[in-house]
Amino acid sequence: MIKTRKYMGVIAAVSAAFLTAGAASAASNITLCGGSPGGLWSLLGSGLDSAVRKIDPDSTVTYQTSSGGFANIVQLGQGKCDMAIVHLGEIVIAQRGEAPFKEPTGGVSAVALLYDWAPMQWVTDRRFAEENNLTSIADLAGFQGNFDLVVNRRGILPSILAEKSMAHAGVTFEQLEENGGSVQFQGSKSASEIMQDGKAVSWVNATFVGSGSINSIANSRELTLLSVPDDVIARMQEDYGSKPVTIPAGAYEWLDREVKTFGASAALIAADDADPEMVKLVATAVYQHPEEIQRVHKAMGAFNTTLAASIGVVDYHPLATEVIAASGN
Repeated sequence: MIKTRKYMGVIAAVSAAFLTAGAASAASNITLCGGSPGGLWSLLGSGLDSAVRKIDPDSTVTYQTSSGGFANIVQLGQGKCDMAIVHLGEIVIAQRGEAPFKEPTGGVSAVALLYDWAPMQWVTDRRFAEENNLTSIADLAGFQGNFDLVVNRRGILPSILAEKSMAHAGVTFEQLEENGGSVQFQGSKSASEIMQDGKAVSWVNATFVGSGSINSIANSRELTLLSVPDDVIARMQEDYGSKPVTIPAGAYEWLDREVKTFGASAALIAADDADPEMVKLVATAVYQHPEEIQRVHKAMGAFNTTLAASIGVVDYHPLATEVIAASGN
């Protein structure tokens, strides 16, 4: 049974004037749990702060560094932050009670989808792939040589998605190691350096096309991308709310073919029983001032209110739903 704190009559308690007028002033400092400092999520925090100030100049959004989305779900439940950025797959895992959770954990709702274009990219040494006829992760199921793989840090969503999708394609991390290969768990910076130094033949991570880390590797060695079978993509979509993504030929100057994969999506969430005025304020800011989110980084240029309102695997907070309806999305 999912532990979800019921949203006890919030809509009935909020007056019609409050719902139709501009959002009332909420807490002067809204704490946003994100990820590491200096990354895209911290930039999104700045964008949310700018959008909120457009609605209420006396309110601020303060970004709080965190170990990531799983921790943010817990911290929301403990009241250690007011809102958080997480991957949708992390909410799905929490609701099912899979590791790192010990039991089904809910109590959070969506305010807005922030992006859904961070595809899982199997960045692979081109010569190695060509010599071993590797074009898809499914080809690794019958591969008997040394395949040295780098994935993101153990226990976070990209490494979970990598392990699960490879298993669905017929190969486990354990099999790679039994065949003489290796699996290393590293953050993006270290993983990129390992690839640049030739200490691995493939790195997989959920990251934007054109990532600086991938471009740095391409400066050191010739690359290609491995594709993901359609049935595996469908399974990841069903199990983790991942989105099918096609990376077109030419997306990198060295990519000469279309590559199918799946992507991770990130969302802004709040606790089900969060301060209703705060939720109303932030939701209104996002849906009335999407330009503040768009301008934080070139990767966010495609953000819009239609995207923000498009989550299907997690329920929206009731007050976010009110704002979405008022915005026409």
